[in-house]
Amino acid sequence: MLLVIFTLYFFLGQTEQVLDSYIAAVYEHTVILNPEPRTPLSRHDALRHMQRNLDVYEEQAALAAQQGAQIIVYPEDGIHGFNYTRSSISGYLETIPDPEERWNPCMEPGRFNNTEVLQRLSCVARRYYLYLVANMADLQPCPLKTDPSSSCPSDGHWQFNTNVVFNSEGLLVARYHKHNLYFEEAFDQPPQAEIATFDTPFAGTFGLIVCFDILFRDPTVTLVEQGVRQLVFPTAWMNQLPLLDSIQFQQAFSLGANVSLLAANIRNDRLIMTGSGIHTPFSSTYHHARRGDPEEGRLLLARVPVLHPQWVRQDSPTADSVDTTEPTSPCSGVCHRESCADLPPPPPPP
Repeated sequence: MLLVIFTLYFFLGQTEQVLDSYIAAVYEHTVILNPEPRTPLSRHDALRHMQRNLDVYEEQAALAAQQGAQIIVYPEDGIHGFNYTRSSISGYLETIPDPEERWNPCMEPGRFNNTEVLQRLSCVARRYYLYLVANMADLQPCPLKTDPSSSCPSDGHWQFNTNVVFNSEGLLVARYHKHNLYFEEAFDQPPQAEIATFDTPFAGTFGLIVCFDILFRDPTVTLVEQGVRQLVFPTAWMNQLPLLDSIQFQQAFSLGANVSLLAANIRNDRLIMTGSGIHTPFSSTYHHARRGDPEEGRLLLARVPVLHPQWVRQDSPTADSVDTTEPTSPCSGVCHRESCADLPPPPPPP
């Protein structure tokens, strides 16, 4: 009898345990670009290019894991870069299976062809025991399994800007196709907005969005209305004043929507891209480069309180409650810790 109780406790605990807080990491990546993105590359050459960025990803995953991170988020376009045409990106595309296939690319590399990037990401997640969120280019045949009645692009297949999520064993657990594109010639808009989430043992449910999505109802507001209180946000965000500075917008969204936002941006000075952070309704850990700073990547880590789906903030922070200080490693220089209110984490639900 005791053995049965212990066994039930062990397995239920493995799947249902949600802690009060977790450690998150986001990486602002100085992407290694293809100098001629409008010229098609062979698959071999495209892989050589992407592996250079993936090498950096793995280095940062190792550093994050050493500091206790349980999830790491990488930016939009961080593996392949940007400014491709629909045809010139062809060598960078991989067909990302539906997560319902229950595929672990690191353990089953031969199950699907031409999936070298997925295999590398899966192995990084597994090696460092991290939930890993990355953004890559997806090719899907017509008709879409998720929407069989949808019309097909003229060249006979779909190309999507896509988030992928691997659990700490390397299993592909989520896939999200960006719905709200921003001058992205290489990609299609999905026929329907996808509401994509994944579950973790340390923090419950996370929702997936990409960059420009954050300005639109679908999928972002819909996720929040459905009670998702943690969003992962790969982005390639160009800062634009007065209202679209990256950190400003990320913090405002986190406070206004009562969510935690894990935002990973590209670092590219020519395109005014910088600004990544781990934002909660209580605090923000962020990095925003300043003029003259070295153009280099930045890894951020923070302990994040788990927000219950029904939790709503009861007060509003004021300017007097803001206390900005310089944090300790790993965030230095212009990476700030901003305590928006001297509040404890939210209590567990009754």
